[in-house]
Amino acid sequence: MAQKGQAGKALGISLVASLCGGVISSLALLLVAPVLGVLALEFGPVELLGVSVLGITIIGSLGGGSVFMGLLSGIFGLLLSQVGIDPITGSARFTFGYINLYSGIPFVVALIGLFSIPQAIKLVSQKEQEATRISKFSDKMLPTWREFIRLVPTILRSSLIGIFVGIVPGTGGDTACWFAYNETKRFSKRKELFGTGLPEGIAAPESANNAVVGGALIPTISLGIPGSSATAVLMGGLMVHGIMPGPTLMTDYADVTYTLIWAVMLSNLAMFIFGLLFTRASIVVTRVRNKVLGPIIVVLCVIGSFAINNSVFDVGLMFAFGLLGYFMDKIKMPVAPMVLGLILGNLMSTSYYQTLMIGHGSLSIIFKSPIAVVLLAVALISILQATPLFSIFKKKKKQT
Repeated sequence: MAQKGQAGKALGISLVASLCGGVISSLALLLVAPVLGVLALEFGPVELLGVSVLGITIIGSLGGGSVFMGLLSGIFGLLLSQVGIDPITGSARFTFGYINLYSGIPFVVALIGLFSIPQAIKLVSQKEQEATRISKFSDKMLPTWREFIRLVPTILRSSLIGIFVGIVPGTGGDTACWFAYNETKRFSKRKELFGTGLPEGIAAPESANNAVVGGALIPTISLGIPGSSATAVLMGGLMVHGIMPGPTLMTDYADVTYTLIWAVMLSNLAMFIFGLLFTRASIVVTRVRNKVLGPIIVVLCVIGSFAINNSVFDVGLMFAFGLLGYFMDKIKMPVAPMVLGLILGNLMSTSYYQTLMIGHGSLSIIFKSPIAVVLLAVALISILQATPLFSIFKKKKKQT
């Protein structure tokens, strides 16, 4: 559309679709939240153990193309989460004498290193792409009412896709965008024109991408499982203030929860307004080259990791996780499962010990909880569906 002289309209459709997707997902979250609060009362240590197992297995199977790599990354994250003081026995684990590790690995520090440093290295190392940089546009941004009506079915369908994809932990906005784009193309009567500047091709991924935010907050609020990297950062922020996301969030911190839900909805309106005001000015960032952005990202990472605990040790730890994330990307090992492992590790170990204590040393008490049985069954199904044996069985069934 930019090459056709419609750069402004393309950005306007992106803003409108993002607003609609965000508002729809916020409404869905607002309607589901009270139900989650009632369900939260049924969760105890046994059910939390099932939640933690489900979170690890789902993100392990969806974290990348290889189930083995995904699960291996998740297990590695679980091992790293055990660094620090054991919450049950009070003994130090895997600290190697470093007092800075007694409180465990700071989650936000690890997150900054894993996601930001590898991206900065990529920006600096890759060759600058020679492409036409659009630094200004003069056409109208907002679509007409008739154009918007044509986009409504696409926006609604893509928003629902984004909500359901966001509910599944570990999938994120990228999966929702491709899924929504593919479905829009499949339902379209102009399939051959996709990729040549159709408004539907912009509205579909943009609405799905924003709808993922509300969908990803559903498992975050109800189960304590981040549906995306953004909600994982949000979980880290809540935990810094002593608020543990999970089944008890809706009952113990209802004021915080509903404030968060309304904030998500209002932020979409603010994003739309600021987008209209600053899009024409902010387009100049396309002139900044990758070799300039890379060092800026590294400097901000150092400042952010140091500011958490005012510790130089955290800065070194951030760089260590950054190099780890870079090499994981090189061997095609997904980072998301390891992040979830870091989050769910303590929950899994604590609920495991508590379940054993409740069952007097036996895990058979799990089968007395219908919720735990269902969660573990879903975890088992998610692993089996992602295995090569399931794919072979499915192909044979189709052939017969």
